[in-house]
Amino acid sequence: MGDLSLSTLGILLAVLIALSAFFSCTETALMSVNRYRLRHLAREGSKSAKIAEKLLERPDRLIGMILICNNFVNSAAAAIVTVIALSLGGEAYAAIGVGIFTVVLILFGEVAPKTFGALYPERIALPASVIYSGLLKVLYPIVWLTNLVANGLLRMLGVNREQASRTS
Repeated sequence: MGDLSLSTLGILLAVLIALSAFFSCTETALMSVNRYRLRHLAREGSKSAKIAEKLLERPDRLIGMILICNNFVNSAAAAIVTVIALSLGGEAYAAIGVGIFTVVLILFGEVAPKTFGALYPERIALPASVIYSGLLKVLYPIVWLTNLVANGLLRMLGVNREQASRTS
């Protein structure tokens, strides 16, 4: 990243924050969408509703994929903030930059997008499901491995995913 200008790093940082907002917003929308309305739309022929229903059949895969993407984006953004701050003023600036970035990320990458997703779940979940369907195909090996480990940890804690979905 040393070859990139500060303006290029700033633009890249803005894109990463926007992606973080996308992942946060759509995660909340997909988890908040009315399942009965979704089923009705799917039966009426809505392709995106059918895709959303299919994704929501395995919420562990969906959430795993979204969290993998969001954590990658947030980690990359934090690294860029550090590079920018170090180039502007050294280690003290890096600490201040990370502190400011944390507040920015919470507001613009988490709280506001999640609130928006909760307020407009159907409007956001349906188009997002099409994007996530394709993304899941690309990231499936990583998602599968992550969920294998996560579900193993849950089993060690006495939680069984199949049993839990039957009782709810």
